[in-house]
Amino acid sequence: MANILNSGTVMKDGIKYGVSIKRTGNDMPQPARIRVSYEYWDDTGGWRGWESKCIYDRDFEDWDYAYALFYKILSRGDKQ
Repeated sequence: MANILNSGTVMKDGIKYGVSIKRTGNDMPQPARIRVSYEYWDDTGGWRGWESKCIYDRDFEDWDYAYALFYKILSRGDKQ
């Protein structure tokens, strides 16, 4: 079971992205997983509602590198 350790949101080109870093896998030491996704309104085929689309999902063995990448992704957002 993946436990979210840290998460945040970032705006880029008017789209709000959710970014999370979590533990994953059953073997110790557990690798880190970074996921980036965004939500959009879907009104097709009789279904209306918010859908989520994952655009980045990757596992890392090196936790230091994973955290560095996580914070780099968060820093790349549009400045408010």
